[in-house]
Amino acid sequence: MDGLLNIGGLTLCLGALVSLCVYWQRKQHIASFARSVTGNCRSQRDAAFALARTIFAQVRRADPEPVFITPLLSALGASPVAVLRQGGCCSGTHRLFITSLDAIGIRAAQVTVFRKAYPAAAHCLAQVTADEENLLIDVDYGVWYRHPQGRSMDLIVLRSGVAPVIEKFAPGEARYANSSRTRTAGYPNSEYYRFDFVLSRTANWADTAWKPALYLVLRLLTRGRVDYMLLPPVLEWPEVLLAVGFALMGLLLLGAQSVVARL
Repeated sequence: MDGLLNIGGLTLCLGALVSLCVYWQRKQHIASFARSVTGNCRSQRDAAFALARTIFAQVRRADPEPVFITPLLSALGASPVAVLRQGGCCSGTHRLFITSLDAIGIRAAQVTVFRKAYPAAAHCLAQVTADEENLLIDVDYGVWYRHPQGRSMDLIVLRSGVAPVIEKFAPGEARYANSSRTRTAGYPNSEYYRFDFVLSRTANWADTAWKPALYLVLRLLTRGRVDYMLLPPVLEWPEVLLAVGFALMGLLLLGAQSVVARL
């Protein structure tokens, strides 16, 4: 029994190492893409909008997103490399945007806006910190959120009830995977996009069955700060999340093997 636990634990730890190696290789690919787009930019702000325009126009929209290894791991989301090659929905395109910015040293994190009316809807965008300025950018629809007084705004201001001015920044059209369909920048004039920005958070806690319970726990532990705590870009990589899962399970089995050996 203890031998099987030992083999299982070591195998899982090896799997974690392999997953991290894949992550590192794919991160270099994303970094090459980001540098190719932003090489001539003179500021972080210019680089952020250059990447946003490129992703809006060149990365196809796909729903469902590319599968990461197996449908059983769909909760981890698509790999940024798969989104770059095959397309993605709003969460996938922003995952690519955030990891691309991170690869060139620009901090960014996911933001989720919600619609309060039934049926409830959620949509992803990103908060980008460029040249010490916080920007809310939606690469999926080619728009960014500006404060009514003309300056930029961030999640905290958005949650305070300030209604943003939504401006287009992307020329051209967004394309869809496996379809000739296209759309220009800007939100469609429909109820789906009439968001209640006071409800905005850093994550969509309702898109899987287990997230609402996790959200309630985190909300209690953080006294509500979980709603505006920006997640590190490394968590946008399913390869890293899988490695963490493998490592924890592997260490658990090795610990169990140690206990069994003492009995």
